[in-house]
Amino acid sequence: MNKTKQKILTHSLELFNTLGISNVALRDISKKAGISVGNLQYHFKKREEIVEALYFQLVEKIDKIIIEKNKDLLTAFSSISVAIIHYFFEYRFFFLDFVTITRNNPKIKAHYAQLSKRRKQEFSQMIHILIEHNILREELIENEYLNWYKRMEVISNFWFSSVLIQNDSLEKASIDEYLILVNQSLFPYLTNAARETYKELFEQSK
Repeated sequence: MNKTKQKILTHSLELFNTLGISNVALRDISKKAGISVGNLQYHFKKREEIVEALYFQLVEKIDKIIIEKNKDLLTAFSSISVAIIHYFFEYRFFFLDFVTITRNNPKIKAHYAQLSKRRKQEFSQMIHILIEHNILREELIENEYLNWYKRMEVISNFWFSSVLIQNDSLEKASIDEYLILVNQSLFPYLTNAARETYKELFEQSK
């Protein structure tokens, strides 16, 4: 990606996060980036194309986290959660306008539907490995882990919106609250042996 295109995306991300997509026009982005509207439209004809590019940037960053190897499986599970929520915050405009974006952008909507299926498969594979290594217990009720994934997906997609409903601004402290929620949601599924390791990890992360 050339420097001008990346500069446009960087400044668009800042504006979208601060003002919301609906309050940002191409002229605002061009002014922020210090280029003409014509130059901007050479790279991105519409604002929606910028949103798409930022969305795929986020997906690529998260994909790289998920495929990283780590010998300590419980630490890996925890570190993946930390990295992902930081990227969520970096691209928070997407989650704050999640419904609007997916309604208005068929390309993102279709991709996200497939992405969600892939993430579910990746999650199931990870759960299987964690059970094999005596970190997670076997299911006690049917589809217990699948429904856990679904709950976490909903929370992840709408966590920032929930925070803003009760607060005037979205601060990085919201990340800490989210991570506590994720960590504590994991605890009931751990084996007794893994719970001791978890407590040590959780105390170190405070």
